[in-house]
Amino acid sequence: MTMFPSPGIDPVSLFTLEECTESNQVNSASVRRFSTFGLLSTNHLPHKLSQGAHRWAEYTCPHYREFSVSIRHLSNNFSASELVGFNNTGNVCVWPAEEVLTFHCLKNAESFKNQRICELGGGMTCLAGIAVAVCTDAAEVLLTDGNENSVQNVQEILAENRSKICQTSIAVRELKWNKRQTFEDLNGHFDHVISADCLFFDRFRQDLVDTIDVLLKPKGVATIFAPHRGKTLEDFCQLARPRFTVEVDCKYDQLVWQKHQEMLTQGKEVYDEDIHYPVMITLTR
Repeated sequence: MTMFPSPGIDPVSLFTLEECTESNQVNSASVRRFSTFGLLSTNHLPHKLSQGAHRWAEYTCPHYREFSVSIRHLSNNFSASELVGFNNTGNVCVWPAEEVLTFHCLKNAESFKNQRICELGGGMTCLAGIAVAVCTDAAEVLLTDGNENSVQNVQEILAENRSKICQTSIAVRELKWNKRQTFEDLNGHFDHVISADCLFFDRFRQDLVDTIDVLLKPKGVATIFAPHRGKTLEDFCQLARPRFTVEVDCKYDQLVWQKHQEMLTQGKEVYDEDIHYPVMITLTR
């Protein structure tokens, strides 16, 4: 049965929410009080077993019925030290910014037609990139993360959903932003870069700007969703401004904005917009 929970009850990660929140080790590294804006729905697939306690679910979107993909979630046995490796936080669960980015890509599917797309820091699912590959007429999609476990999981997800991808060329690749020499072959290759909630690590923020600069074509666009998290979003924008025109939009979608306003009434102990509400950043040459 497909479930459509209310905002605040996690439809993006229903069967992993308990695992995400019950661990003190995970809580010490990230705040998970608020889980979703209720834009996507999941249906747990108990008949689809996976080694290592990994679990599968069907993801759908009530607003875009053509979207239906099978996604594998990794088990969440991580220590705090593992979470701050070359970012393992994307292996914990699907964060709200990735949910919003996925919804944004579905809503703006036409803008990806015949485009080459790269998702940076897509975590264990690269959910937005998968949505682009399945539901748009993109020419090419590259799904990337800097964590080996994430990349391996995305490869499994891609294999499961390949029959739903028609003409789009799609691949998965490990891409570490601070190792430019490993992706020089992608210089100026992409029309559009997408990314969600990847601005919080101080030591990788400049590397992210540099990587986007390398990947994009001269008239390319990057679409990034991330919460403010103190000064982290503004710090990223300051680093990006010498190379890009930077636009920051808080009210980019009426439905998301409405859910945001509803959650504000719950109080900061449940929903803190500084760490939970994704702002949209657009970088253009």
